Amino acid sequence: MGVANWGMIWTAIMPLAVILYYFFRKKYKDQRVSSTLFWQERMKELQASPYLKKLQHHLLFYLQLAALIFCVVALIEPFSESETLAGNNFIFIVDTSATMLAGSPTHFEKQQVQMKKLASQAGGKPVTIVTTGVSPEVVIRNEQNVERVEKAIDELAVSYENAEMEQTILFADTLATNDSTIIHIFTDYLDRAILANKTGQSYQVHGFSEKLTNVAIRQLGLSETDNGIRGIVQVVNNSEKTMNATVRLSSGSFEKAVEVKLEAAEELLVPFEALPNHKLWQAELEVSDDYAADNTMATYLAPPVNAIVIDSALHELIASGFRSLALDVSLAEATQLQPDAGLPIVTNQRDLLEATTPILMFGRNDENPFEVTGQIETKPHPLFTYASLDEVYVSQLYPSFENYETIATIDDHPFIQISPKGDIVVLTDIQLTDWPLSPSFPLFLWSAMESLSGDAEFLGFFQPNEHRSVSLASPTGEWGIFRDGAYRHSYIEGNGPFAAPNEPGVYQVVGDEKDMTMIVQLTSQEKELSAGASYAMGQAKAAQDTVRFSFVPFIIGIVLLLVLLEWEVYRRGITTR
Repeated sequence: MGVANWGMIWTAIMPLAVILYYFFRKKYKDQRVSSTLFWQERMKELQASPYLKKLQHHLLFYLQLAALIFCVVALIEPFSESETLAGNNFIFIVDTSATMLAGSPTHFEKQQVQMKKLASQAGGKPVTIVTTGVSPEVVIRNEQNVERVEKAIDELAVSYENAEMEQTILFADTLATNDSTIIHIFTDYLDRAILANKTGQSYQVHGFSEKLTNVAIRQLGLSETDNGIRGIVQVVNNSEKTMNATVRLSSGSFEKAVEVKLEAAEELLVPFEALPNHKLWQAELEVSDDYAADNTMATYLAPPVNAIVIDSALHELIASGFRSLALDVSLAEATQLQPDAGLPIVTNQRDLLEATTPILMFGRNDENPFEVTGQIETKPHPLFTYASLDEVYVSQLYPSFENYETIATIDDHPFIQISPKGDIVVLTDIQLTDWPLSPSFPLFLWSAMESLSGDAEFLGFFQPNEHRSVSLASPTGEWGIFRDGAYRHSYIEGNGPFAAPNEPGVYQVVGDEKDMTMIVQLTSQEKELSAGASYAMGQAKAAQDTVRFSFVPFIIGIVLLLVLLEWEVYRRGITTR
């Protein structure tokens, strides 16, 4: 604590002048006495009284003196100093993935408290907040008002989607204004290797080293048997101690439960036999662990599709790939393809994209290809869940379709696209690539069949906050998203891709004449808890160790309050004159 303007200390003579004025001013009071004898005695008594006793009834004097003293204190500008964050600009990267809900209080709540503490220490320096995800979002940028920063922190929420931390850090680097910018990363765990080669900025990672208990439902599968539906729930104990749990599988009013005991790091398959022939099933894990988001999972038993029609003009490797999936493959001439047969069609005929039947298109019959030389880059999509295209070589591509969603590119040219009604377009011929030699090719064909042959009452499986083109059509073009009868949000056809809710669960997509089920599931990455210590990498070139907080605004408020009290005392006439 200190003062910034000792030169104004001379103004302290003003309160002394007021005190001297009150000491020596004349003061008269009317008093009736019965004789001059008593008058003389009264005057002797007053002359013998000390000056301070004379002043004890002067409330107006005390208020004036106090206001004057506070004015003198304000003129010398007192302040207090406190430690502030190193650096002159700050970027807060906030992990909003589902694993931040672990613990009690949750990691996310603890990080909010830490962020507010650091924001108060920023001392009015610019603060930018960025949330993680496939598309990082800037919540506030270069905000210097501490109250606004704290309000933005309080309004943050978990989005449940993958953090995509490396991508978010690259995005935050572009927001750094100078070499004195410090990037604070609030997460549960961040591998040092991600920051190892980043020397341009300074990073402060705020993690959690405590190891929590967690038992998760990793997979839920259903299959049809002669005795009904058979379900299998894969349960994983990610803890370092033995855990007891109850696995419940339910559909409508039917429910079945199994007690299990899992040793440390054990994986267990829990079978459920002779289940009724229902489509929508939910598994729930009752266990006393520190992370509840991965204790539920839902699945939908869609009718199997075991037949497909392939254009005979396409390369034989495509038909061989589908036969390896144990499908009934039928070859047909291009002129004999039936666009309304209901079975998925594999072709290169551009005109068939207008048909109602699902289409998997390889190449185009209406355009010529051009050469490309780059690597394949993919976006997050269910088609690539099992089929990685990292080692696939493609020599030529066909021109792309407008208004189609691009999920894979080569040299920034579209390679795989999704039509508005859900058709899959691969913009190359099989003979122009070595893809059939890769294990990912039959896996891609299997994922494509799963996507094209969906149930009419089931919209599909989605990741939290996933944006995807879906086949929806209603008279009004508006669809409502509901969960347990409660409205969540709406989707308007033609206004961009369909956005899934961010919270896992079973949802109903309701249109004018159609009601579909949609399931939002956590990714496998969000079912594993990791612990890591906090650490720092890099150092800002400019730093300020302390920040001053002036008391002048508070003193001015006190002076105004004293003046108001002085006016009230004078109005009531309680001062002694």
